[in-house]
Order: sequence, then structure tokens, then C-alpha cells
Amino acid sequence: MFATTALRASLISLLLATSALAQSPELLEAVRVHRAGVSDQAKAELDACAAKKCADRERLALLSGVLSLSDGNASRAVDVLGSARAPKGLEAVHAWYLGEAQAWAGQRAAAVKTLQRAKKAAPSWLTSRIDRRLAELFLDLGDPTKARALLDADPDVARLPELLFTRALAREASKLTALARADWKLLALKFPAHPHGLAAQARLEAEGAWSLTFDEQLARAQALLNAGDAKGCLAALEPLKPGADGKAKLALLKGQALLTRGKERDAEAQAQLAIAAEGAPAIAAQALMTSAKRLMRLVDNAAARAAFRKVDDAYPGDAAADEAGYLASWLAMNSGDFETAVTDFAAFETRHPDSKRRDEARWFRGFSLIRSKKFLEARLVLLTLSPDFPKSSLAPQALYWATRAVQLRGATPDAGPAADVVAEYQALVNGFPGTFYGLLASERLQELSVEAPLPFSHEPKQLTVKRPAGLELAAALARTGLFRDAAAEVSRALGAMPAGDALTWGHALQALGDFGAAHTLAARYLWGAVYTQRTPEALALMYPRAFRGSVETWAEKNDIEPALAWAIMRRESAFSPEVTSFADARGLMQLIPPTARNIAQTLKLPPADDAELYSPEWNIRLGTWYLRALSVRLQHPTLVAAAYNGGPSSVARWAKERGDEPLDQWVEEIPFKETRGYVKQVTTDLFIYRQLYGGPRARLSLVVPQPGVSGVDF
Repeated sequence: MFATTALRASLISLLLATSALAQSPELLEAVRVHRAGVSDQAKAELDACAAKKCADRERLALLSGVLSLSDGNASRAVDVLGSARAPKGLEAVHAWYLGEAQAWAGQRAAAVKTLQRAKKAAPSWLTSRIDRRLAELFLDLGDPTKARALLDADPDVARLPELLFTRALAREASKLTALARADWKLLALKFPAHPHGLAAQARLEAEGAWSLTFDEQLARAQALLNAGDAKGCLAALEPLKPGADGKAKLALLKGQALLTRGKERDAEAQAQLAIAAEGAPAIAAQALMTSAKRLMRLVDNAAARAAFRKVDDAYPGDAAADEAGYLASWLAMNSGDFETAVTDFAAFETRHPDSKRRDEARWFRGFSLIRSKKFLEARLVLLTLSPDFPKSSLAPQALYWATRAVQLRGATPDAGPAADVVAEYQALVNGFPGTFYGLLASERLQELSVEAPLPFSHEPKQLTVKRPAGLELAAALARTGLFRDAAAEVSRALGAMPAGDALTWGHALQALGDFGAAHTLAARYLWGAVYTQRTPEALALMYPRAFRGSVETWAEKNDIEPALAWAIMRRESAFSPEVTSFADARGLMQLIPPTARNIAQTLKLPPADDAELYSPEWNIRLGTWYLRALSVRLQHPTLVAAAYNGGPSSVARWAKERGDEPLDQWVEEIPFKETRGYVKQVTTDLFIYRQLYGGPRARLSLVVPQPGVSGVDF
């Protein structure tokens, strides 16, 4: 029930100081980070509260009941929730959890009445939960008609296997055999690795109704592969006997599945892909793309490039040709064949006039010309990007490098039309203040002994605002410790918020300690106020000093700038303590558990549960130490940012191999798109924080230092 989600941060920090709560700050923090034994801690506090008749006992009782339910103790949850009044304003939430507890305790009829009462005043995010639980209860109580009505109205019924399973049962109980079997079949096809999908298949087999067409069998096998079950996919494909039209489809899926099974199955995979390449154009193009990407992963760039070129030449009308032509050009550039890359990127734009990658092709053509020292030609190409693609995010980098091309070319007879380098750099600083290229332009101006303007010269300003009525429920839920529900309510409230109220709502959220939601509002509604008007009140939301006490304390102890921690935090989690990435990186600074354990072991700290990474204090403590260790080794904030995202070993290798390049070029040549973007944003944010809050006025060194021998390698 309290599993981490990607919802916004729990509202906890400042609200603890605004109310006298029955539950202690220690309990609320334990709830928020999902600490083991928190249910027992809540029970002890509730017992102590009852003995001294403390104020606000209803909130503590609600929290204790919810935690008991989360632990699987439904009977105690019923007792606690049933014997306590609902906190004012939380009547629907209290009734929802009481109904849930009654349902799990087997008190179905009572649960229906309680949930129907809850639904009358429930917010939208809770209504869907209530309806889904009611559907299950109606089915258990022998009323499948009511269950079907609720599930048929649920927009997610075909997307969530649990709902689809319940509707299939309701249809079956209603004697709607054909409709029930349709749901069972859909479950088995869409979710073949899920327990409900397996149960659906077994049920249909038992009834003699398990019959799939060839395309349906392929779809089921594809779903198994998508779920990471390549072995199951191959087993599902093995007995299939395709006709002439299906042979290539079958071979394509077999080849894709075999490629995931290791080198020992590689020859089989290639044989299947060769068969698929003889099929219809759409299948053949996919087969060739699969083979080409395999070669790309093996760093066989020449063979991969030839394979991509073949796709683009043989299937120009297929969607795969767009990607293939682009990747073939990119591989030429990445291999250092800049002359070919320039020709290929230009040809790509001509061959694919509707491609969404045309601006990227234009940029890489210009940068390839920079790399091949054809500076005048590069400038002419790069200056066309902004007018030809006015909405492209690549405009600032194209303009920066167009100006750099003038400097790199120097004062030679064929340098081209005269250019006012200073004016162009100043235009970049003023026109793109929140970008890496505005920062680089500022540094280039200082090299020319020209005073660079400070885009952000006024310290952000906090507003003291009355909390909007639309946030009262979220605040009440947070005060109670129901942080998951508070996040859901914040999402609902923000969806209903008038756009013109973003500034007021953002500062109200910050006053509640929800820096993540406030930052989301600023990014969505206040972009112009931040980067055009430079409004101090908007800047405070976009660039907050989130969790300031902890950040400044641990930054000082670890001898790093607080600004660097905030810059990393802004990019990693957008100031939300409870986010979890697909790689299981956790918390404000997105530390993965193995890295956190290595840091704690290095510091000789007692091991902490991985859930503690959702605690801002612990996350910041470990994260700032790690930043210091990276700084010792890599000696430059841009390289530190690259290492934080791409790993210190890789960055140290790039610094050794390309350390003679200036920083701007070094960054452009980082081989991973995600890391390039990450480095640019973190470096820029570091300098923006310095400007906003009076940090050190150190310049951005454009020299790539050689890595040191100390520091960290994990």
C-alpha cells in the first residue's frame, strides 16, 4: 500500500512546524520512508495518545489503522478505524480505508455500505479506487450485474489485468459466456506472463475454447518477449506452422528473441533474420534494422552503417528508412569520417523531407564540418538551422557554434563575411539565459575581455501566501501521514488549478515543503516569467534551495558547493524525495542501493535499509559525499556531472583520450545522448544557482583536466 511511486514528493518538512500533531515527526518520517516496524510505532503512539487524551487523536487513529491494513492486519484496522471518528475534512478517506479493512476482514456487506458512503464525498482519484473495490465486493456477494456496470464504465479495464480478470468473472457469473471468453482471451494474449493471464489460458483450455489464429499466437509470443520472457516466447513460437505469408513474421520474432539469449544463440538468430529479410517489405525492413542495431551494439560500425544504408536504399517508403538513414549518417560522424557524414546528413534531409530528425541532421552536418575544420561552410550551415526549424531546441547550440566557427577560422582572406562575434555572444547570453550555450557564450565574452551580463542578477524571492482552498485536502492528508494520498490529491488539484494562479499555488506548495510540485508548476506555467521577465518570485520556484538545512550542512562537511548538490538534485528528481527510476535509483539525488551501500561502507557507517534512501537527510548525506569523491578524481564540475550520470570510469577514459579538446567540444562528443543533455543542464544550473544565491564567482574552465588517481571508481 505504501510502495514508492513516481508521484510528487510527500508534504512533510515545513508542515510539521505549523501544527501540533498527535503523531510525532519521527513517526511521519518513518511512514514516508516506509521504515520497517512503522505500524508498531504508530500503535505505540496511539496507545500513549489515548492514555493522555491528546489533541488530534483522530488523525493518529486513521494513520495507525491504515498502517495496520498495510501490514495485513485487517481486523485491527477495523477495530481502530471503526472506533475512531473521522478527522474533519477526511471523512471520505476515513470511510474508504475502513471499507477496505472490512473487505479484507471478510465483512463484505458492511464494506459495501461504508464504501458507498465514502463515494458520496470522495475526490476523483479516490472514486476510481472505490468503484473497483465495490465491483469485487458485488461479485463476491452474488450481484455480478452491479459489478459489470462499474467495470464497463472503467476506462482502464482493458489495460489492467486485475480489472479485466474481475470483469471476466462478472460476465461469466451473468451467463454472458461469449463476452467472458472474450475477456479471458484478451487477458491471455495481452498479459501471458501475468498470473491472471496464465489462469485465463488454463480456464479456456479446460473449456475447450483455447483456439488462436496464427496472428494471435504471434501477438501472444510478442507480449511474452516484451515482458522479458524470451524463453517463453521461443517456446510459444516453436509449434507454429506458418503459411507463406507468415513465415517471415515468425522468423523475425524468433530472431529478435534469440538475440536476447546470449552469444551461443547468435548464429540461430542471424539465420532467422535472414529468412525474415526475404519477406514482405515491412518485415524485411524490420529484420535488417534488427541486424544493423545488433552490429551497432557490437561496435562494428562499418558493418552496421552498411546495413542501415541498405534499409534506407531498399525501403525508402518504410518508417524504418528514416531511422536507418539517420543512424548511418551518425555512425559515419561517430567514426571520424566527417566528409561522409556531411554528405550523408545532407542527403538524409533530401530523402526524408518529413522527418522529425531533420533539425538534428542539420546540426550534426554543421558540427561535422566544424570537426573537419571547414569553418566557413560550417557557419553557413549552422546559421540556417534556427530560421528553417524555428521550434527546434537545437537553435542555441547551432548559433553558438556558428559564432565559434568565426573564432576558430580566424582572420584569413577566405574567412567569409565579417561577423560581430561579441554581439553574437551577447545575443546568446541574453536570448538563451537558462542554457549551456548562454553560459559558454558568457565565458567566451570574458576571454575577449568583455564584461558578460548576468542573466539572473536578482535573488529569488519567497512569497507568503494564504493556502488556496484547492490544497486544503492535500495538506490535511499530509498532516495525517497519508503521503501517497496527498500526492494523488496534489495531482488532482493541479489539474484543476487556473493557469493564472500558478505563482500563488507554487509558493503555497513550497510552504508545505512540496518543492517537487512547486517546481512542476513553474516548469509548466512560468517559463516566460523565469527566463524572459526573470521574476524573482518565479525563480524561487524554478530554482529553489530545497531542503536547505540538510544540503548546506552536508555540503559544508563534504567540502562541496551547495549549488552543485541543488543542480544535481534538480536534474535527478526535480526535488521530489520519493521518486524511483527504472534502474532503482532512489530519492532526491537518485542513488542506487549498491552505490549507497558502497558509500556507507567507505564512511564506516552502519548499514541502512535501502528504503532510507527516500529520507532526504540520508540521501543528501551520501549524495554530497559522492559528489566530493567525484570532484577529487575529476577536478571539474562538468566532468563530475558526466560521471554522476555515466560513471566515473567512462568519464576518466574520455578525459584521458580527448583531454586536449576544449570543454565545449568535449561535451558535444560525449557518445551518449542522455549524458550529453544531463551534463549541459547540470553545469548550467550550477552557474545559475551561483548567480541567484551569491555563490562563488568562479568561471567555467574550458580546459578538460586529466583525472586524478584518488576519488571513487563506483
